[in-house]
Amino acid sequence: MGKISLVAVLLLCLLAFANANTFSVTVAVTEDDIDNPQSCQEQIQSQKLNHCRMYISRSHQHFNDELSMVTDDDHEINQAQEHLQQCCQELRNMDTQCRCPALKKMVMQDCGRQGEEAQRMLGKARYIPRMCNIQPTQCSF
Repeated sequence: MGKISLVAVLLLCLLAFANANTFSVTVAVTEDDIDNPQSCQEQIQSQKLNHCRMYISRSHQHFNDELSMVTDDDHEINQAQEHLQQCCQELRNMDTQCRCPALKKMVMQDCGRQGEEAQRMLGKARYIPRMCNIQPTQCSF
């Protein structure tokens, strides 16, 4: 009876040790995935988002809840659509969690943090992921 109890205690200790190791590994991976600004910084540096910049700055748009074109010039519409498609590709080349920070940084650099202009451009940038049909569907900045 004593040997069975000893074996049971050893098995319980082994099981508890295995669970503790699994938990700590899981936590380390989760923290690394969530809190890895270095990876995003590298992606933001490598993806300049030039087409996103061109789309935001050259498109003549207004928006209620979604962006819509308000120009009659077909050439301007075609250019804006081309920039949007290329912008979507630039964003697809980035990790999902880096897309919104990259858009925000690009706008803030371009605007020099100027109040109304920055807000207007951030408003346009906010909906670009939705227009590209990529995650996240909307940036919250």
